[in-house]
Amino acid sequence: MPRHRARSCTTSLLGASLVLIVPPAPAAAAEEIAVTVENPDLAEANVATGAGTKPPDRWTAVQTQLLSAALAGHPDKLQAASLNRAPAPGTLSTRLWRVQKGSKVTVSWDDSPSSLSECKPDEVANGQDYEVTPAGTAADQPASFTTKGTGTGKPNWQHGPARRSYSFTAGENNPKITFASKPSDKASKCGPLLTRFTATQEPAPVPYTDKKPRMPMPEAYKAHEVVPPKDVATACNTAGACRFEKDDRYSFRYYDRPRMVGQAYINCTRNPITDQRPLKWEEFPYDNVTQYFVKEEKKPLTPKRELLNESLPHVAAQIEGGFTGADGNPLEMATANPLLWNRKEDRTLSVAVQPGEVSWIEVQAARERLTGTLVHDKNNMRLDITVDVPSGSFGDRFYQRTGPMSKVELTRCADARDNARTPDNTIGAPTLRSGGPAAGPVPVTGARRR
Repeated sequence: MPRHRARSCTTSLLGASLVLIVPPAPAAAAEEIAVTVENPDLAEANVATGAGTKPPDRWTAVQTQLLSAALAGHPDKLQAASLNRAPAPGTLSTRLWRVQKGSKVTVSWDDSPSSLSECKPDEVANGQDYEVTPAGTAADQPASFTTKGTGTGKPNWQHGPARRSYSFTAGENNPKITFASKPSDKASKCGPLLTRFTATQEPAPVPYTDKKPRMPMPEAYKAHEVVPPKDVATACNTAGACRFEKDDRYSFRYYDRPRMVGQAYINCTRNPITDQRPLKWEEFPYDNVTQYFVKEEKKPLTPKRELLNESLPHVAAQIEGGFTGADGNPLEMATANPLLWNRKEDRTLSVAVQPGEVSWIEVQAARERLTGTLVHDKNNMRLDITVDVPSGSFGDRFYQRTGPMSKVELTRCADARDNARTPDNTIGAPTLRSGGPAAGPVPVTGARRR
């Protein structure tokens, strides 16, 4: 049997026509991971009895009520938000942090018609309507939901296997999702109840194609509202003001494209040549905060366009601390894998160049793409940033490259040596350039003809 057939994905039995086809392995299902929902059970702020008008912590609420566990009547004794408070229907919003645009998200929650005794029978008998809208999706189209029907003052929770859920593809980073009541009587304070929010996602692909000099702009938030990134960068540029949380899913190490360092050596001789080649180069950091100030603010962070660890030193220190902590060193003790902002290399290599060849050195730098969030807990601010720095965890690659000469190099090697010409051929010995000897045979004086 020929060798290439022995390596194929078929098996033949004694030369017969029966062939077993090995089916391809099924594609692996996309990994689904949990998304953190802040204050998911609406346990904060605590409501001892009755209903309060203060919104749940870490949520944005308009015209809502927060019901105590006893009044909400949830089987697991959870507090709940009512999407109504007279004189208008209410909305309840949050953001799903660390969800990138393009991720497939599923949000789940428990719902019930209002448990307030003030509700009219016709307001709860057929359930209560509300809508769910994730911002940034196509035309922000809402999804409609209706709670189960019940009697006045009697909750009817859909929970456990019957809990509600909604799936969508994130149209923005950290998508904002809003729950809005749609009652028939807009002046009523009787609205649907919601609690126990959870979420999962299938993360969007890692953007390996983003170039380090042109990374996506940073995004900043105060609570759930978008703010200019410079506001958060300025607030964080104080010792201990913020902490950096690394996002392992979108952080990675990689080798940069190779580039030539030093000079090329062209051997036009007939013998090998050995050479000691001194090499010097520097790896620089990139970050989208500095790029933001240049692109959007129309000015660099400093007139000299210094590195981030010089222009915003406290921000840089917080990023370094978060990087070290994510590497299993939360106390930031001495480490063999620190975050490097730049790296200078100075070394000498021995190279050999064969006759008729060209030799040069290329370096393929080891780099680290670090994605994460600066969190300012006191001001409830966040800044999503990306930095691209030289890696200290694995080394660069060196290539001693040799190859045939190009047409230009071959022509140069074949060129005649450019010598200085003798201006007066009568001075000194005759030259080949003068056309040979200066005269014919010298005649002999006094000779006779015969």
